Amino acid sequence: MSQANVQLQPGAGLPKHDGPGSRDSSEFEFVMKNNQAAPNPLLMTSNQPSVVPTPSIVNLQMPNQPILRPQLPPQSYHPQPMPHPTLPQSTSLPSNLDLTSVSTIVAESPSTPGMFGWVKGTGFLSNLVEKTKSVTENVITTLDPQMKEFIHSGGDVELIVASDKENKVGPVREAFQKVFGHATVYGLPSKSISIAEQPVGFASGKQAASERISTLRKSGSVGPNTVILSVENFLYEVNEEIWIDLSCLVLSDPLRKITLQSYSQPTNVDAKYIQLLKAGTPENYPRQWSGFAVPIGQVMAEELNVPHTSWQEAVTGVNKKQLLFLAAQGIAGLYKRSIQEKVDVV
Repeated sequence: MSQANVQLQPGAGLPKHDGPGSRDSSEFEFVMKNNQAAPNPLLMTSNQPSVVPTPSIVNLQMPNQPILRPQLPPQSYHPQPMPHPTLPQSTSLPSNLDLTSVSTIVAESPSTPGMFGWVKGTGFLSNLVEKTKSVTENVITTLDPQMKEFIHSGGDVELIVASDKENKVGPVREAFQKVFGHATVYGLPSKSISIAEQPVGFASGKQAASERISTLRKSGSVGPNTVILSVENFLYEVNEEIWIDLSCLVLSDPLRKITLQSYSQPTNVDAKYIQLLKAGTPENYPRQWSGFAVPIGQVMAEELNVPHTSWQEAVTGVNKKQLLFLAAQGIAGLYKRSIQEKVDVV
């Protein structure tokens, strides 16, 4: 193979670049002589690196060894039953479904908390509901006063007043319903046996109230363990010029072995009216030792020209209903406390 002479001319500069390629690949210009292509210097034998022997792969004969494979314990297949989807109560089952293989799921409804149950335990809303309830009850009872007894009746307290007069039963009912929240209170007629029509003195007043209770129990109108409250008006002589009228309240609860008594606020009575009571009592009146034969209400109504149930208001401006209500509220509070003490002891 003929060799071409290549003449390098230093400083010849960069050749002109007519095609693609790098302009910085060389600083020399190859000169073609004898119209022969210049060989690539990198392909010349003198520029080839020395031959390096290529290592050969030697196959070594290894003794045949058994292939160890992990032994897995046999597993038994237990098919799991597919859970039945829970159907809502409003979803109906298709007609072609085999009902023998379908489990019945009963959805329990949550307990109903009541109309105002959702505000239970909340301070502001609870107070708002209580005020709304109170205002509503006031409006109802104002339009129909008889509804007040119906709204507040019930509860664990049942009380019988030993009198069928509404001017005694009404204040007692309101007082116990205010103290206990709900209470069933009604009256039955009763009277004392050995005490004068108008008792005089604390002892006579208390004895007359106690006899009203015992008379009502002996009549068979109530059970032996019924709670009974009796109200008896009596007079007391403070001095020769001043007498006072009071109400004695006695409560009897045989089941809990509770006996209580209370007194109302006194109302002044002039001595001149007492002289009329003495004049109306016969000398042979068998109960004269305990009082008069004529009640004070009858004399005061005739002298003041007012109903016999309103003479206290005509004298002092405070009616009998208010006086009896406060006294009944006091004995109701004592009764509630006594019940609580019995429960604490048990």
